[in-house]
Amino acid sequence: MPAHRLRSHIIGLCLCLLALASIAYSRPAAATEPLKDQIVVGKLQGHIFPSECCWLPLPPSEQLRAMKRAEFPNCTAIGGPVGMFELKDGKLWLTGLLKCSGAFDHRQIYPALASPAFADWLSGSFTVLLGSCGYDPRLNGQAYARKQRITVEQGVVSSMTELGGDASCAGRAAAAEP
Repeated sequence: MPAHRLRSHIIGLCLCLLALASIAYSRPAAATEPLKDQIVVGKLQGHIFPSECCWLPLPPSEQLRAMKRAEFPNCTAIGGPVGMFELKDGKLWLTGLLKCSGAFDHRQIYPALASPAFADWLSGSFTVLLGSCGYDPRLNGQAYARKQRITVEQGVVSSMTELGGDASCAGRAAAAEP
């Protein structure tokens, strides 16, 4: 085999090995986590998600849509503004809104609503995660002391099921009592 052909094969093999090594040792790209609806139950804070997907609905508002458009170029987290809720006396209450730049009074968007506002527009099944214990690599995400499934009808909780908590939060669930 002529030397120039052998050299081109070796160069091709080296490039192939270099490409394989870069794939094998590459790390996943970091991305901004989406904004999540917040909830407070008793002394615990956490997140609330609808069973179908993603975010709790907020009452329709042109101001809300305009705020979402205005936030887009400056905020890499999807989902905002989102609601800040409290579960108290068997009812869900909207206590504020959250966008990339932080929390703000929901009456800026909904001036006719009280503070807190009874969330009578919410109905469905929701998952509540309470008492974040930090990142758990076994879960590839946040660990929570308590997990609940709640059913809501026009803002009133009609059923609540305890789903347990993550093992890495052992000992913290007792402190999570509302």
